[in-house]
Amino acid sequence: MEVNRRTTLGLLAGGMALPFMPAQSAFATPLFPAEPKVTMDLYQGDKVIGQHSYEITGTQAAPVVQTKAAFRGRVFGFKVKYDLATVEIWTNGQLSQLRSRGELRGENFEVSADREGDMLSIINARGRRLKADPAIMPTTYWMPNFVQQRQVLDTQRGRVLTIDPQPLGVGSFRGRMVQGWDVGGELPIKIFYDSTGTWSGLRFTLLGTDFEYQRV
Repeated sequence: MEVNRRTTLGLLAGGMALPFMPAQSAFATPLFPAEPKVTMDLYQGDKVIGQHSYEITGTQAAPVVQTKAAFRGRVFGFKVKYDLATVEIWTNGQLSQLRSRGELRGENFEVSADREGDMLSIINARGRRLKADPAIMPTTYWMPNFVQQRQVLDTQRGRVLTIDPQPLGVGSFRGRMVQGWDVGGELPIKIFYDSTGTWSGLRFTLLGTDFEYQRV
């Protein structure tokens, strides 16, 4: 992966236009990527162990976004199984409903969120209720201005996470020109979007093992 600050300066000097702004503290209406349907292969080393995909249907005023993720791998010699399916319903730039169900290491989890008045009512994976701004963005990553947020909704546990996105630079990631971000805070991942705002890659570490999503 050749994304770094030196590469950024070289590409900016060459006139590459970036559709990104620095991270902001306020919630914002989600921006739409150029590609409404994307599939990622998940790599553990050189081996594909799963996939992650999203599909956006409906209109920009009232989109429905379905996300699916699944992988089967080994960490420290132990088998790890993960499944997640999330459905988001948006209305005028705010979440009106979210349903997320999955399984991790044999344990099922479920998160739900529904618009109630001017707030989003969330029931987390422990069955506890909390409130959030309905403009909060979930950790489904399809929206390129995800990296402009300071708080996001964890679709696996139903927690509101604080993040501190920092730009990594512009460069080549698996054959695509991308802008990279270190999301930071309570979400230790690195995420990459191409110049059209389409999510194109992600890196994370689980139990000391490195994983990488690559757009198909």
